[in-house]
Amino acid sequence: MPDGYPRVENLSNKRFSEVISDGLRLFGKSWETLIVPLGLFLLISLIIKNLLVTDMVWQSLLLTPAIEVILDMDPSTLTEEHLNLMMEYLSLSLISGFINSFVITIFNVLAMCLVSNYLYNKFIGNETKFFSEFKKAINGKLISAILLLGVGISVGSLFLFIPSIIIIGLFSFYVFTYNSDDSNQPLKDAREIARGSFWKIIGVFVVSSLIISIISLLFQLFIGDFFVQFYQTSWYNPSTRNYVMIILYDFLYYIVELIFAPLFICLLTSLYVSLKARKEVFGQYQTSYDQTPQSYGTPYRDESSSIKSMNAADKLESGLYCPFCGKFVKDKIKFCPHCGEQFNFEI
Repeated sequence: MPDGYPRVENLSNKRFSEVISDGLRLFGKSWETLIVPLGLFLLISLIIKNLLVTDMVWQSLLLTPAIEVILDMDPSTLTEEHLNLMMEYLSLSLISGFINSFVITIFNVLAMCLVSNYLYNKFIGNETKFFSEFKKAINGKLISAILLLGVGISVGSLFLFIPSIIIIGLFSFYVFTYNSDDSNQPLKDAREIARGSFWKIIGVFVVSSLIISIISLLFQLFIGDFFVQFYQTSWYNPSTRNYVMIILYDFLYYIVELIFAPLFICLLTSLYVSLKARKEVFGQYQTSYDQTPQSYGTPYRDESSSIKSMNAADKLESGLYCPFCGKFVKDKIKFCPHCGEQFNFEI
C-alpha cells in the first residue's frame, strides 16, 4: 500500500456526522479567503437579476391593488377580465421568480467551481494557493459544469424541483472533477464517486439550507420592521427608478446568504473527499484480492495431533477486509455480510 494509505482509509470511514463536522471546520478555516470572491459573485448576480426583472416587478406592483380586490370577491362573481388579470399577475410573478433563481444559481455554481479545487487540496493537506487554483479553474470545461448544474437545477425547479434534486444528488461532484488532474472522464467520475450516496449529498444540501434559513429567519425577525420602512415602491417607477437603492435593498435582504455563501461548498468538499477516499480504498482492496490474494487470517489448528502436523501455510484463509465497514470477509461474495454494502467485482 502507498504511504498515504492509512490516511485515505481513515477518510473513507467517516460517518455523516463527522463529514458535517469536518465541513464546518473547513468553513471556519476558509471563510476569510472565500467570502470576498463568493460575496462578489453574489453581488454581481443581484445586479444582473435586478436589471432583468425591475420592469416586471413594477408591473406586478401596479396590478397588486386590483389583485387584492379580486381575492376578496366571491369566486362566483369573477369575470373573464378578472381571471385574465390574475393570470397576468401570476405570469409576471413566475417569470421574475424564475429569472431570479436562474441568475443566482448560475453564479453560485460558477463560484463553487472556481474555489472547489482550492478547498479540496486544502482539506487533504496539499500545499495550495488560492489565486493559482482560481485561475486554473477558468477553462473551457467550466461551461459544461455551468450548463449541467446551473441551467439544469434552475430549469428543474419549474417541475416541482424533482429534476433539480436528482441533478444535485447525482452530479454535484462535477464541480470538483471537471477540473481534476486525475480525471479523464470528469462527468463519469463524478457520478461514480456519488454512486450509492445520493441521500448523503442531498443531506449536505439540506443541512446547509437549514442553517442558512434558520439564521436568515432570526435575522428577519430582528430587523423586519427596518426592511418594511426602508422599502420604497417608487424605486421601481420608470420615472423615479433608482437601481442603486434596489440593489442595496436586495443586498441587505441577502446578507445572511452572502455571509454563509461558502458553507455548502465546504460541506460538499468534506463529503467528496470521504467518498473519493472510499472509492480509492475499495479499488486497492479489489486489486489486491483479484490479482494477489493475501492471507489475513491465522492458521487453522485442531487439537488433534494429526491436524497439528499439517503445513500451516496450506490452511491460511484468503480474503479481504470490507472497505466500507472494515470487517474481514473470508469468501468472495457479492455483498458484505456485516454491513450489506455491495462489492464491485465479478463473482
